[in-house]
Amino acid sequence: MPPRKNHSPNSETPLFIINTSAKIDPASRKQIRSHVMRGKNRKRASPRDKSLIRSWINDRQVADYSPLSTSIPPRVGNDLSHIAFITPLEPYMQELMFQFFTVVKQSAYPVETCVQPDSRQWVEYLTYDQAYLHSALFSTNAFFDWRRSAKFGDVTLHHFTTCISRLRQNLLDACLATSDSTMTTVNTLAMMADLFGDYDNARKHLQGLFKMVEVRGGIRALQYNPQLQSKILRADLGLALSTGVKPLFFSEGFSWEPYLSSQRQTTSSKPSGIPAWDTSFVTDPRLLNVYLDLREFSRSANLAKQIGSKIGAAEYLETLISVQYRLLALRHEEDRSVTAEERLLGVGMLAFTTTTFLHVKGFPFKFPHLQGEVRECLRDLETKEQSDMLGLWFLFVAYISALGSHGTGDDERLLFEKGREIVEVMNGDKSTLGWNEVRDMLMEVMWIDWVHSEDGREFLDKITAARNH
Repeated sequence: MPPRKNHSPNSETPLFIINTSAKIDPASRKQIRSHVMRGKNRKRASPRDKSLIRSWINDRQVADYSPLSTSIPPRVGNDLSHIAFITPLEPYMQELMFQFFTVVKQSAYPVETCVQPDSRQWVEYLTYDQAYLHSALFSTNAFFDWRRSAKFGDVTLHHFTTCISRLRQNLLDACLATSDSTMTTVNTLAMMADLFGDYDNARKHLQGLFKMVEVRGGIRALQYNPQLQSKILRADLGLALSTGVKPLFFSEGFSWEPYLSSQRQTTSSKPSGIPAWDTSFVTDPRLLNVYLDLREFSRSANLAKQIGSKIGAAEYLETLISVQYRLLALRHEEDRSVTAEERLLGVGMLAFTTTTFLHVKGFPFKFPHLQGEVRECLRDLETKEQSDMLGLWFLFVAYISALGSHGTGDDERLLFEKGREIVEVMNGDKSTLGWNEVRDMLMEVMWIDWVHSEDGREFLDKITAARNH
């Protein structure tokens, strides 16, 4: 293969690579396509085999869609011969395809936190949809190109242009125009454009995808394919956090009730069973419900780690999707009065969710609008007057998410300055405030110990070192 030429990312640049080792005849391919096109004939596990959970997305009880067994069997070397790809794959494509199902997939879903969603349908699409195949090859190769040199090579660009060409053909095909595989392809293009800062094209892809979903009957009509459903919503949320635009989905007609927290309350009354730290500053019960859900999720993640378990895929996705949509709805609500403390909590929770959801490992923080909101809250944060659990928590969240390794030199100086001030106030008569004490306070607000504490302790050490100079 000739050496690659690198190009800076632009609006014409996509991401992923796919492979094929077996070719099937057109009649068989047509039969496969008709069988899996809408996903309705796909074999599903009986509800008796899986526990039911309440779905915020679909407003009904659903079975947890964590797989009963892995969809990609262990391989010998890079053998993917069990997949009947629509076109034969070259060896490098086969390797990329394997990386697609392993490294890239795990970068999008924190394997340490949750059970990985079933990937069976992604395999099925590879057997009949060329556009989807090249979207996967494009995104996978782009992933490694960018991590290696922050530029895209000729192979990545080839699969991108092939994906676009095949996608245009799909859109002229009555069977494929709004199929699950075509929507997944468009979704991949939207997420990749967002990831690499091409927000205009990301918005165009997402608007086209929204129209496809509407033709299919709306987002809840896709509940038979929860992985596709959640993937579409992740793209919608990602662009909203990147640019500050209002999400296309769930602008209305969703529940404000607590999703996870054990004390279920209506939005007209203040939930009971609130944490030990003072949350009386929260005057909006909807915001408090979101906080209680995210806190309960964090506690569940900590407990799962302690007992060697994981959060189910459905609970993981449903919780974080519901939290982000509710927080963004509050952000865009007209004539809503909000205190500085409530804004600090709301922005802090959005930043907190990116540490376990949406942010791709190994890439810069990709949400510039949210980063700006965190920076603005940091500048306005009062740290000298009284002991402030919320302020302490926000500083640590800002460091581990938007402004630590992803911020500017000015961000770092301001973080350390505010951190020194608040630690001095909270020290009281003590000579030092140790990590265990700080960690306990962070856990009381919300903190996933094994995800956040390494960076959190680093922040405290830097604050302490700066105080001693």
